[in-house]
Amino acid sequence: MVAVVAVDRNILTVRGIDVLDGTPLLDIKPYAPVFDAPVGPVRSGWLEGKEHDVATKTRADGRFVCPPKK
Repeated sequence: MVAVVAVDRNILTVRGIDVLDGTPLLDIKPYAPVFDAPVGPVRSGWLEGKEHDVATKTRADGRFVCPPKK
């Protein structure tokens, strides 16, 4: 679940977001199972064939703060 922490003009501060570094955030909306739950095989588009790179390379630039792992 993503929580909106603050809105300052065109800057939205959120907590609990699940995104990959370097990917654009295009739309913020609530999860609606009737629209969002996959029905068949799911393709990952631009990510196909790059899963290893995403899982093994760190490209964080400090914009997002993650809680410490327990």
